[in-house]
Amino acid sequence: MVALHELPYPTKRIREGGVEILIPDPNAYRRSDGVYEPAWAPVFYNPRMGFNRDIAVILAAAYRELAGLEKLVVVEPLAGSGVRALRYAVEAGAYVYAADIDPDAVHLARINIDINGVTDRVKIERADANEFMAKLRRSGVKPSIVDLDPFGSPAPFIDVAIQSIGVRGVLAATATDTAPLSGAHSRALRRRYDVKPARTAWEKEQAVRILAGYIIRRAASHEYGARILLAYYADYYVRVYAELRRGAGRADDSLSSLGYGAYCPYCGYTGYIQQPDTRCPYCSAPLQATGPLYTGPLCDPRLVQLMRRIAEERRHTLSDYERVAKLLSRLGEECSIVKPYYRLDRLCSLLRMNMPKPAKVVEALRYKGYRATLTHFDPRGFRTDAPHPVVVNTLVEMRASGTRQA
Repeated sequence: MVALHELPYPTKRIREGGVEILIPDPNAYRRSDGVYEPAWAPVFYNPRMGFNRDIAVILAAAYRELAGLEKLVVVEPLAGSGVRALRYAVEAGAYVYAADIDPDAVHLARINIDINGVTDRVKIERADANEFMAKLRRSGVKPSIVDLDPFGSPAPFIDVAIQSIGVRGVLAATATDTAPLSGAHSRALRRRYDVKPARTAWEKEQAVRILAGYIIRRAASHEYGARILLAYYADYYVRVYAELRRGAGRADDSLSSLGYGAYCPYCGYTGYIQQPDTRCPYCSAPLQATGPLYTGPLCDPRLVQLMRRIAEERRHTLSDYERVAKLLSRLGEECSIVKPYYRLDRLCSLLRMNMPKPAKVVEALRYKGYRATLTHFDPRGFRTDAPHPVVVNTLVEMRASGTRQA
């Protein structure tokens, strides 16, 4: 048992999901405006990421069932307070190998492992993330899931994480560097992800698809195929889950899902192209194109359906069940439409019209026989498989009919 009196900072005991943990007392690390700043604490714990961890443990349980795994092994090389590792163990029944380079984090995580009585299923040590994953690989550990949850970009850890997976496993990655991924910082985007930068009207989805595409490309370089299981944008971060399977043929197949994202600032066209110097297929203007990025479905419908069932069964233990249920429900609708979402305010600005309610646009497109849905990326957005002229004509018709505006 690790002694609590050894901690040289004020602490607070909290519950997140199915676990109880000790964290640095947030009241001691607040800014002058009263907002808790996790980076100021001696050990990093971000309560806003409880939702992210909800999704992680639900996906782990669902993947275990779909893949028929007798044993779920999770590697988390950036453990912080240990809350994610603990939730994998307690809520998904996983065996977890965790590490952190910060000795204070490792010390606190060991206390939290003791508190939750899972010393037999969660092991943590002080180590550099990449060295830790490489060591596990050499020792024969074959993870079912490798979870990267850094502050900033996961790019420095992606290659070693991929190589640490055996024949088959899941790579989960969070990216909080959303400004580069969304095209705002073009030089950083080129450096970190080797992507041609551009600003689109669907920048949040662009960020998700660039990270997914980067994982696919890096996996292919190590002869792994990558299939995107779930990808979403929430708060200030991007999260991607990719199932990796070894094989040159699988790697080649997954590379075929890459392309460039396109946006026309003149007519509002949004879509995918294979060459970045392509002109708009509708107005012939130069397109704003970014990539390579992933152009396929954002989730596996079977996985999402199972996750929804598991979430319902665990609604009383999740940090934010209502938000989890809402995201999974929306993703279930979005999965079948791969074309990027439209920013309705941007499109209406180009058409010199006031913006109708997005739900009304979705309803009108469905009435015409096309698939359409709202999107989790942006409350002003919608996605549809309708051709661009149909979308434009639908809005013009709504303007003419005086459809109620937002």
